[in-house]
Amino acid sequence: MSKVMKNNRYKFYNRRPDGALLEDCVCRAISTATGLKYGAVENLLTLTAEKEACDKLCVCCYHHLLEDVLLYPVFYCDGSETVRDIAEEYPTQKIIIRISGHLTSAIYGTVLDIWDCTGKPVDCFWIVQ
Repeated sequence: MSKVMKNNRYKFYNRRPDGALLEDCVCRAISTATGLKYGAVENLLTLTAEKEACDKLCVCCYHHLLEDVLLYPVFYCDGSETVRDIAEEYPTQKIIIRISGHLTSAIYGTVLDIWDCTGKPVDCFWIVQ
């Protein structure tokens, strides 16, 4: 289901079980990087949203899930580093990366997503441990 694109740091990958190309980057990125099933991530986000009284796809909700529940360290960027830069900087790690309006993941130096966002500036990222 994945095909290599022109950018060797990017590979098309859709983690959704039904294969639909939807705007569900939060579930896709977290599921891809953690190895948790897509449905399990949806459930974790729903439970987190209920506990925190927020929308399950809002920034505060997935920040809480990643940092306070899953205990992944967060690293903030100044906007000068791109998704490609972060993927190259951590070639032995699984990473969840946030850009403006989108979450993506890099697995061992390769960005796995449904679109190539490798040139976009990074706001912050989490290293999956």
